[in-house]
Order: sequence, then C-alpha cells, then structure tokens
Amino acid sequence: MRCFMYKDIITKYKSNPIIKPEDIKTYNEELEVFGVLNPGATRYKEKVILLLRVALKPRDEKGWIKIFVADKYNDYNLKILKWKKLKSLKLLSDDKRYIDINDKRYLTSISVFYLAESFDGLNFTISPDPVFFPATDYEIYGVEDPRISKIEDDYFITYTAVSDNGFCVALASTKDFISFNRHGIIFPPENKDVALFPERINEKYFSLHRPTVSFMGKPSIWISESRDLLHWGNHQILLSPQNNKWEKNKIGAGPEPILTDKGWLALYHSCGDDESYSMSAILLDKNSPAKIIGKSKKPILLPENKYEKEGVVRNVVFSNGWVELENKLLIYYGAADKYIALAETSVNSLLSLILPIG
Repeated sequence: MRCFMYKDIITKYKSNPIIKPEDIKTYNEELEVFGVLNPGATRYKEKVILLLRVALKPRDEKGWIKIFVADKYNDYNLKILKWKKLKSLKLLSDDKRYIDINDKRYLTSISVFYLAESFDGLNFTISPDPVFFPATDYEIYGVEDPRISKIEDDYFITYTAVSDNGFCVALASTKDFISFNRHGIIFPPENKDVALFPERINEKYFSLHRPTVSFMGKPSIWISESRDLLHWGNHQILLSPQNNKWEKNKIGAGPEPILTDKGWLALYHSCGDDESYSMSAILLDKNSPAKIIGKSKKPILLPENKYEKEGVVRNVVFSNGWVELENKLLIYYGAADKYIALAETSVNSLLSLILPIG
C-alpha cells in the first residue's frame, strides 16, 4: 500500500501492521493486550531494536469496571482497582483511553515496554516479558512512547511517565537493552514528546519537547539545551501549529533527529481539525538547530488504511522511531493506537520533500 501524499517516495508495507496485539505474550492470565503502539527504534549491533509500548488492561469481568495501577506499596507490581457497576456510580468519558469515576480520571490501560529484535527490520522476535516496567511514583499509571538516541556508547531513552501528578518526561539509559538505569524526571508536567539529538552541538546537548498549554496558545514544539542531559534550559519555541487542516490543533516531535549534509532532519506529528494525526518533516540548521531551514509542504504520512483508521483511537499515524538500514530509512509508527506499522523511504528522498524557508 502506498502513501497517498507522496506515493513515489514513501512506501507503506503491504504486510502492515507488522506487529499486532495478538503478537504479544502476556505474563499473567489477568492481563489483556489493549494495544501495541508507538515504538522507539535504534540499531544495536547487527539488529534493529524496537521498544514497544504495550498497553495492558485487566480481562473483562461481568458487572465490574477494572483498571490497572502500579502499586507503590508492593514494589510497583500491577494491582487491579475495581468498581461494581451500579447506577449510582458516576462514569464519564467518550475516549476509550480514559475513564472518569466519581470525578477522578484513570487510564483504562497501563503501558509497559517489550523488546523486539530483527535482522531485516521487518520480521521481529518479541520478548516474552516486558523489559521496562513502571517503577516510581511518577509512573503509577504507566510508561509511554519511548524515544531512543544513541549518544556515544549509551542508548538514552526518553519516555512519558504518567501519574496523578500528570504527564511528565523521564530519562533512562542502557548499554545492552537488558538492564536499564533510570535518571529521573527531566521535564515536569505537562510535557511530552522529548526527542534527544544524538550528538552534541557546540558542546551542548539539544532536545525537542512539547509543553502542554492551557487556554492560551496551542501545543507546540520547543527546543532546549543541556550540559549533562539532566538539566535543561534556554527553552525556545521552534514550531507552532499552522493554520491548515492537518495541524491546526497541536503538534509534537517525532523520533530523534538525523544529521544529514543539509542539516538535521526531523519528523513531527500533528493533529488537525478533524482530530486525525499525520506526520510531516522539517530540516534544522546543522550548527544552530533552533533555526528551521526547511519544511515539507504537506504531511508525508496520513491515515489511509483500515488499520490506521480503526482501533483504540481512529485516524492516527504516530512515529517516535526510525532507523537507517542499507540505504533505507525505516519509519516505525503506531496506527490507530492499536498496531505498529512500517513505512520505507530514504534520507535523500525525504530531503527532496523539504522546501526551503527564508
């Protein structure tokens, strides 16, 4: 299947979705896979590595409403909260991802990370158990949307940590994808979509992030810098939603930027006036990444197929992981918040879609 907007440049795999909920083995009979989505991606030795966000929920039980939380009083093991379905129970939410019970909001699923490995970037072996669980008070409702950046000898992973305190961004690192070191919260609530540049620029680390605004402004992409990856400052707005149908509501960063001869190539997701999600591309100055020097005129990926249009959330393509493999650029993306799909292009092909700015 081809992407409608740039069908000669970006190919969606005919075997999409490449990973489905039924491909995930649950480690407990109480668990049901709600969705597998939004993987971080990188190269490790000879393999393509994906960190899969797997959303888990309790199996249905007639007459009960059940959700998972990570129990901080029991080493953050998953615990079921349940309510008897009664007429007096106040329930609100039209969104499958949330439920409001007696004026308190809960997630209907809790996310963990599984590991997937592949030699060809298409056929993956998935770990039988999660490799990364909620483990702090900031993660009692899950860990979400990992982004991986290889910086020198370490793989740094940014991810969304969810709790009653809101959505914030935490940092972890690994050398082998077996053991992980947690480095704590690097962006407080409300923040998401943190992508680390894979190398220093002028002796500084850079990141893209997306603070959430209230009644003024719209969720936009910001850029910040750091000396140590932990403490971030000099925050500047990089890109705001444009007044068009595909990114009118909000935007956020995609995977880690890729350095090219022309500058830093980056993807970003957008949500339009019809609530559908798409992906577009920008080009940042090589030495001054706070400067946008080019942008795709239209989205490079749109929800077109059934697996992208029907799922937990309709009409979603959302990427936070890509890898270069044998002159190909493989873009892994979540589809309808339920599946993982794959699109193929090349760095040069994607650069050909960038129109200069200024």
